[in-house]
Amino acid sequence: PQLVIEGNVNNSTGAVVSITQSVQFSNSNTFPTVSGAVVFITDNFGATFTLPETTPGNYTNENLVGVAGNTYNLSVTLDNKEYTATSVMPAQVYIDTLLFEQIIFGDETVWIVKPQYTDPAGFGDYYKFIEKINGVRFPGTWVWDDNFTNNGISTRPLIQSDSTINIGDTVEIEMQCIDKNIFRYFTTLTEVQENSTTPANPDSNISGGVLGYFSAHTSQRKKAAVK
Repeated sequence: PQLVIEGNVNNSTGAVVSITQSVQFSNSNTFPTVSGAVVFITDNFGATFTLPETTPGNYTNENLVGVAGNTYNLSVTLDNKEYTATSVMPAQVYIDTLLFEQIIFGDETVWIVKPQYTDPAGFGDYYKFIEKINGVRFPGTWVWDDNFTNNGISTRPLIQSDSTINIGDTVEIEMQCIDKNIFRYFTTLTEVQENSTTPANPDSNISGGVLGYFSAHTSQRKKAAVK
């Protein structure tokens, strides 16, 4: 088993770091939690935030609400070994509206969501999207850059082959503005999930030989009903 660290700082809620152990690829996705770590996060202004263990394997600090443009440094010490990571929180980009459309996917007609937003000038913006249907999270995520939408309006669709969206459903989309390292991590993770015959671990931005990631990102959620 390898140590898995997943840390998140955003601009709307407190910071959370979860620590677990990996399991073999063929096993079920039940990951043993890891207790007893010393976890803290610092920013580029010298502030230090301690994250105590609030539930087994979860370390939180509700007072650490991130600010766009700030740099955040993670430190996790466990069994006399330190693991560190750095992430810069990008500027906020806002969803203007959620558009719904029916498309032909294979032999079926499915509903898709198209979050509409305006990408700022200059390349190097990265996005991650999470979808909930009637409060239930879709297990996958979408990540992309602004190579095709730079300084323009994006309505790129969140396509899923097994979509369960129907008329009357309420769909919530969370849009995260992420840094380049996190974009690379989730892009690789998606490729691994889609090609599970050759499993590999995505590159972590955490030093010390662990799995996982540390992300400082902005977050916005928008809901709409399918009519």
